[in-house]
Amino acid sequence: MPMPAIDPTDTIARLDHLAGCDGLSARDATRCAHLAEALRKPVRVCLMGPAQGDLRTMIYGILGTDIAPDGLSLPSAVEMRQGPRVQTLATLEDGTHLSCDGWPTADLLAQAPVFLQLDTPSDALERISFLALSLEADPAVHRPALSWAARRTDIAVWCTPRFASVDARIWANAPERLTHHAYLVETGPGADAPQDRIQNAFAGYLPLPLPGSADPLWEQLNRDIDEARMADVDAAHLLLHRLGQTEPIGRAAATAQEEDATPKGSMRSHGQLAHLREMLSEPTLYLARRARALAQDLSWTDTETEPDWPEAALAHVGETTEALRDRAMEWPDDLPEFNQLADMVEEATDLILLLQMEAGPDQVEDAAGLLHQLRHAFDCCRLGEGLAA
Repeated sequence: MPMPAIDPTDTIARLDHLAGCDGLSARDATRCAHLAEALRKPVRVCLMGPAQGDLRTMIYGILGTDIAPDGLSLPSAVEMRQGPRVQTLATLEDGTHLSCDGWPTADLLAQAPVFLQLDTPSDALERISFLALSLEADPAVHRPALSWAARRTDIAVWCTPRFASVDARIWANAPERLTHHAYLVETGPGADAPQDRIQNAFAGYLPLPLPGSADPLWEQLNRDIDEARMADVDAAHLLLHRLGQTEPIGRAAATAQEEDATPKGSMRSHGQLAHLREMLSEPTLYLARRARALAQDLSWTDTETEPDWPEAALAHVGETTEALRDRAMEWPDDLPEFNQLADMVEEATDLILLLQMEAGPDQVEDAAGLLHQLRHAFDCCRLGEGLAA
């Protein structure tokens, strides 16, 4: 894939710095954190369709290797993300997690996982993560599967040998969040321009007969990302100008500010505390915003007329812990606080999955309490106090 057209590193640093300043209003701090998060996180692309063989060929084109040994079947959902090394995390039907270094092994796939998360230091995943979702199973599970994917997708790509009535029925019932920015890719031989009846269902159309190069798709995705990143950078620069932050942050000045705010009696060095503050500032602000949003939603919920409110609330908490787990994957190993928080987030993510199986008012209360515990732990670690009670 082509190199990014813009480098938002300095913009992110300035936004993070301002978001942590005491004199900034809560509204402006939230805006800074939101823009920094948008510039930092990869764009999530979901490749989906009825033919797993086509999706597998796409995965091969992205990673340059067949991830399943000896042609063994893959689960219906496979996520590929940037990571420091090749590693596989598998989720079984009962919620159990299994992990192994390297690509999936035959022994792991023999346990019929329902979801695979693959981390690899691939250049193709520098600013894009991919979710491959095959829909070959019972049509009754298509809607739940697409709803699950919609919460994890920024750009959708419907891959099919030929867009037929079966594809049209599935796509017509897809959540709006999934279809608002989607492309149609036809992989069969002789693919040509789409019929009039599907032109308005997708943002664009690409004929990519397989086997063959998928470069036109990756080029389109990168153009979309460049356009979105440029818009986010422009918005960030306008905000930074309004707040008087028009020059790059000097590391010495920023470190001096952080050291002045170091709690007295801390056993950590000033440099270590500055490192903790820098790494945990954005996820702490994100967690605080998500907790406040949940509290506001629950305060306005009418439990009589909205019977599905527990599912929605638990989905909100689940999305929050999953996002924190994504961030934790990028944390360094040089301080124990990072490992302790990462373990806590992982346990919370697993617990939320269990709570979602029952999805009642009691489970929502437990989940809200869990968010409160996480927020307290993040605040304590950011101040160099460890996982204080």
